[in-house]
Amino acid sequence: MKVLLNDETRELNDKATVGSLLEEIELSDLAGWAVAVNEQVIAKDETLDYELSEGDRVILIQATQGG
Repeated sequence: MKVLLNDETRELNDKATVGSLLEEIELSDLAGWAVAVNEQVIAKDETLDYELSEGDRVILIQATQGG
């Protein structure tokens, strides 16, 4: 199936989860990161097992500090 990850198309297996997508992009530590699927923020404790569907739009946002 195809999903969008930060506006780039990714081909994933049919049983993909946000967790398997994060493994694929080698992002295992979500400290400082937020995940949204179809513009809905996913709670950290649900992120790894959240099932993806064809055409889902996944956005990864990294918190930054600045002044």
